[in-house]
Amino acid sequence: MIKIAIVGTGAIATAHIRAISKLPQCELVALCDLNEARVKELSEGLGVPYFLNYKDIPTAVEVDAVILNLPHGLHVSASVFFLETGVHVLVEKPMANTVEECDTMIATAEKTGKKLAVAHVQRFFGVNREVKKIIDSGVLGRLCMYTEQRSINYFLPTRPAWFTNKKMSGGGIVINYGAHAFDRLFYTTGASSATICANCANYANEREVEGHAQILATLDNGVSASITFSGYSTVVYDIYYYFTGGALHLNGTDSIEMKKEGEAEWTAIKPECNEDEFVLEIEEFCKYIQGDFSEIPDAAYGRSIIHAIENVYKS
Repeated sequence: MIKIAIVGTGAIATAHIRAISKLPQCELVALCDLNEARVKELSEGLGVPYFLNYKDIPTAVEVDAVILNLPHGLHVSASVFFLETGVHVLVEKPMANTVEECDTMIATAEKTGKKLAVAHVQRFFGVNREVKKIIDSGVLGRLCMYTEQRSINYFLPTRPAWFTNKKMSGGGIVINYGAHAFDRLFYTTGASSATICANCANYANEREVEGHAQILATLDNGVSASITFSGYSTVVYDIYYYFTGGALHLNGTDSIEMKKEGEAEWTAIKPECNEDEFVLEIEEFCKYIQGDFSEIPDAAYGRSIIHAIENVYKS
């Protein structure tokens, strides 16, 4: 039985709690959050202890692994703490704010011999797994280009304030949604790095993070990608993969359709995998810490995503 604690009980923690409850090899043993009212209510409903300071967890309960759902700027310090106390770490995406912070986390994992993984969940979505299968099959020929357009109201008052605090978040819409876009790209195409040309700014308010961005990336496998983010209104979330023999269209992460050269209509594709992506993610994390083959993104992969994002900001 793998005993898991969750640090940070915001929105994503609900999915992690649900996933742990569905896996017989896992047991939730603790919750932690600065918001005592929220974490207390959750802990009472689940029958597990809660903490306001994550540093109290290892001495109070038996814990094998921790899931960190914290502001990005706290990932490095919390990861280092748990790794050094002998606890495996699954840190939510993005791995950290900078490549330098990623390197500190990786060095600590290597020193302690504990496993460090990053919760890039895109590879566990059925639509993305289907895309990868189609690319690898060659049924549409060679993949040439990728485009993503995502327009969403990034500055809704319901978004936690730390997301627009650059020290805590590392940036705005690029580091948050760009982590998903680059993860999807790298996973489905097999790329590991990209050359970047980009522009980003904020035309909506005085927040210190960007609200829109356009990114042109050339992947190390020759595929070119155009990624457009607008954080001012919720309008569209469309993704296209263009091949020498046709195209794929994704409506966000909800559906996928294919059109081959010469066909008049798009054909809906039903992904073979329809399992809960968070169950798959935590199941793979458990395999990873047990030393088995695993699809969970490791720390080196998480670093590659931050390297791409860092290059967007430098560009």
